[in-house]
Amino acid sequence: MELKSGLPTVSVIIPTHSRPHLLPQAVESARQAGSDVEIIVVDDASTDGTASVCQSLTGIKYIRLERNQGVAGARNVGILESTGQYVAFLDDDDLRLPGSLDLQVEALDANPQAGFVCGAMVMANQDYRTTGETFLPSQSSGDVFWELLELDFPVMPLSTLIRKECLLRVGLLNPRLGGIDDWDLFVRIAEIYPVLVIDQPIGVYRQPTPSSAQGSSSQATQLLRAARHQLTLFELPRARSATASKRREIRRRAINRCADTLLWSALRHVTRGEYRAVCENILSALRLSPLRATRPSAYKKLAQRLFVTPRDHQG
Repeated sequence: MELKSGLPTVSVIIPTHSRPHLLPQAVESARQAGSDVEIIVVDDASTDGTASVCQSLTGIKYIRLERNQGVAGARNVGILESTGQYVAFLDDDDLRLPGSLDLQVEALDANPQAGFVCGAMVMANQDYRTTGETFLPSQSSGDVFWELLELDFPVMPLSTLIRKECLLRVGLLNPRLGGIDDWDLFVRIAEIYPVLVIDQPIGVYRQPTPSSAQGSSSQATQLLRAARHQLTLFELPRARSATASKRREIRRRAINRCADTLLWSALRHVTRGEYRAVCENILSALRLSPLRATRPSAYKKLAQRLFVTPRDHQG
């Protein structure tokens, strides 16, 4: 791994808002993830003891925002303050795995044409106990623009390392796209640059619940927003150059994928007794694709979960 004289190789940007109890372990995980790391904590107008906790953390650059900017806005502040060649985003409740940044730096150094590299994410519950699930794009490295545009490339900020010059070329995150601003950024980068995919685990993702107050906790809201924003992304030069039939097919598959995701998530919410989220997901699926969401097969497993007896569920 090539180290840049006087400047860090990687800037890890951690936006945080009123969750000081989670912040220290996120910072420590970033510190252990790379050998030449600048850690930037952007305090997004917290109203509790976050500032005091940050003062106790050594080796970080602390930025306090007096007005809440949202995750995208806080990340943008961190980007503009960063000095690293590469940029990584880490939410204050997620964890980077040891050595993961060095691994991704090596991949980008070896492929200077790539815009970003992504790896696998290990899923965990709210107590950081792993669920046994690992998410990794099934596509290989290269041109993934159409897969990203179609919402068929499961990548999140936690699992990525971005070449800063590529990020700045396409523009910063859009604060008006709360919850999908990262997807929008990845699509814009992938329009111009190839993407690297490595199969090693990169971080531990703390999965949201309807009551966890995480920005990603309302999946229905996010997928509806993504479906709307996809129409804007179709205005990108590369998308506009495609045939009308190709755009229609990508649109159809993306809408169906969003509806299916919401219905499958409803199954999980049923098993947890989160019936409000079940209703939100089903209604949103109906809004996206009424014909697909009303198929009898879409509700077969849902009904089985709804009417399972406690004894059957335990068995």
